[in-house]
Amino acid sequence: MTTSDMKQTILRELEDKYGDRLLDLGQCTDIYNSLLEHKALIEARLNPSNCENLIGTALQEAKQIVGESVEITSQSKKSIEVIEKELREIDQVNSDLKARVDKLNTYQTTLQYLKVVQQIEYLCLELQHEVSKKDDEKCVTLFANITEIYRILSDCPLLHLKDFLKETMLYWHNILRDKLGKVFDEALKQVKWPFLSANFSLVSPFEVNVDKLQLLAEYLLQIEIPPEANVPPSIPLGVLSDFIPPCLPIQLLILPLRKRFIYHFYGNRKTNRVDRPEWYFTQILTWIKDHQDYMGTWIQPVIDKFGLHHIDAKNEFMRGLVQLAAEKLNSEISSIQFDDFAFSHSIDEALGFDKELRELYNYPASEPSIIGILTQAQVLVKWLSMEKKYATEKMDAILSSSSMDAFDLLTSDVEDLKITTCADAFITLLQTIAERYECLPQPGHRLQFLELQLELLDDFRVRLLQIVNAEEGDYMESKIPSVANTLYYVENVLVDWGTMLHYLNLYYYKNQINDAEYDAILVSPNLSDFDDHINMDLESDTLFAETLSLYRHFRRDLLAGLAEAVLMEVRKRSWNYRRERWAFMKVGKEFRSLSLTPSACPMFEVLSKRLHQLQKKLQSKLFIAVFRNIATQLDTHLFEDLVLDNRFNDGGALQFKFDITRNLLPLFAHYTDMPATYFPQLSESYVLLNLAKGSALLLRETLLALDGTTGVEDTRGKMLKEIGVNNFSPKMAIKILNQRVDITINRVNVD
Repeated sequence: MTTSDMKQTILRELEDKYGDRLLDLGQCTDIYNSLLEHKALIEARLNPSNCENLIGTALQEAKQIVGESVEITSQSKKSIEVIEKELREIDQVNSDLKARVDKLNTYQTTLQYLKVVQQIEYLCLELQHEVSKKDDEKCVTLFANITEIYRILSDCPLLHLKDFLKETMLYWHNILRDKLGKVFDEALKQVKWPFLSANFSLVSPFEVNVDKLQLLAEYLLQIEIPPEANVPPSIPLGVLSDFIPPCLPIQLLILPLRKRFIYHFYGNRKTNRVDRPEWYFTQILTWIKDHQDYMGTWIQPVIDKFGLHHIDAKNEFMRGLVQLAAEKLNSEISSIQFDDFAFSHSIDEALGFDKELRELYNYPASEPSIIGILTQAQVLVKWLSMEKKYATEKMDAILSSSSMDAFDLLTSDVEDLKITTCADAFITLLQTIAERYECLPQPGHRLQFLELQLELLDDFRVRLLQIVNAEEGDYMESKIPSVANTLYYVENVLVDWGTMLHYLNLYYYKNQINDAEYDAILVSPNLSDFDDHINMDLESDTLFAETLSLYRHFRRDLLAGLAEAVLMEVRKRSWNYRRERWAFMKVGKEFRSLSLTPSACPMFEVLSKRLHQLQKKLQSKLFIAVFRNIATQLDTHLFEDLVLDNRFNDGGALQFKFDITRNLLPLFAHYTDMPATYFPQLSESYVLLNLAKGSALLLRETLLALDGTTGVEDTRGKMLKEIGVNNFSPKMAIKILNQRVDITINRVNVD
């Protein structure tokens, strides 16, 4: 607020308070004096030197407090200096104490280190002493003490000490292994191990010998290197690296068998023949058969005693023997790749060996097997090429032109599936390939063989197509019906295979590799118009979807061709029948006394003959598809070329009805319970043509009168249904009624 503003404010307040009194000089003097007194009073109250007022008192107290604070601050600084001095002295003491404690810890660690070294040296001396005394039990106990020390120190950062301890442990392990191995070998001889064919029937070891063998097995288990030592086992390199050595007792049990195996199947022995791999495979299986029970009764209880439940004596024994076969096959596989017979024979024998191991001896799938040798890159490529080569040669033999019985039906076809010899042989070929590769552990390898199967399926289809294209002459005497049966049988087999676990797994793995849904080729709708009744239940999520689509397309084309061939003959034989003078036939005979129109005999003869031949040659479901197609097209043909192209009097209409109801429908009644359903146009045509004249005229006039009137379609349809006409439209019904000579002379076109 400025000075002028303040003056204005004071003047307004004086005027508001005193009003007219300000005009009187005397009163102004009194007011002035009063204000001076009031000012003096206020100044006295605000005077800090006056101890009687509150402000003076407060200022005095504040000065006193400030003085005390200064004194306290001074004392605090002195105290802080003292404390800091004491802390420095304490830190010095702590540093000295820590140095002495660290030194003491170093002495103690060194002392413990020396004690451990002394303990190890002591145990080594004791071991050396006990080894010379041949006290196996004490040797094992001392070695166990060494391993226990290592376990305790496994997390210790003293690397040099641990390395020294590990070297010591390995040193004594090798010594004790050799020592106990010799004793164990002697114990094996006492129980007549291994059990060969010469002494197998004489195996009846004394219990004391078995007890000794088990005791030595305990010792061997106790001198195993602990897993904390991280000592890699002596695993073979390369493809044999999956064969982890078994525990020590099993290794020593296998050792005599290994020596015999090397003696017989290596070197210049007569039993060492690359073209006879079954000899050493059979020997391995024989040894497993003769010895596996003793693994469970002699060795497994010892293993379980030490809580080593992750070790299965039988499986370890089998793995060790399988390794012998794998090493042998691996040593020969590179040389026999250039001999197709020896290579394929070795593949077959190896697969048979693995299958027998799994099925008869329950060899776990998690264990390494002989299959690892066969799935090496170069071996697998050769295997695939051999499979393709032999499969192609087999297909050539199956479908050879000189093989006249390729499309003969199997005599064992009890279900009348019309299975041809070539179809059965081809499916057997594919099954054989699948049985060989389904044991492969890697999905990628199995998928390669699956691609081979799909390639063979396509090749087989193309070969059948070539056979069909080469056919000439009478189609009924050709191979076309047999080819259709062959295709249909292969389709059914592929549908069944698509639901099998083996192929479902491959489908899943293939989707994983492609990272997308399997895109099946959908069948074109115009191919399924006459055999939708065949419930194939084909879905797109199957490995064979594309192949099935091609097979179904081919088979439908063949069936459509057969139906068309029959219809061509029927059309040719029915020309005279369709050109009969239906408007001039005699009237007066009763329906029961009528006979088949003579000109229809050739048509019905060829139709009956061909249907019988098709029924005999085609599988039942295929025949149903063909005869339904024939019936549907014949119905349309006779309706368009006979009913709509001719005029009918009463005699002609009655004769037409007789030909249809007493000849055509009974002909097809041999193959279906409801033949009329396949001839709706002919059936409804003879109904309209044989209506009484009055009813026909009334119906026609009513349909014409209602034509074009909105809202009466249901009425016209209902009128037609009342006389049994369900499929014709009102316009078509009028057109058929116009074909009657008794209704109209001049033809009416209502289209």
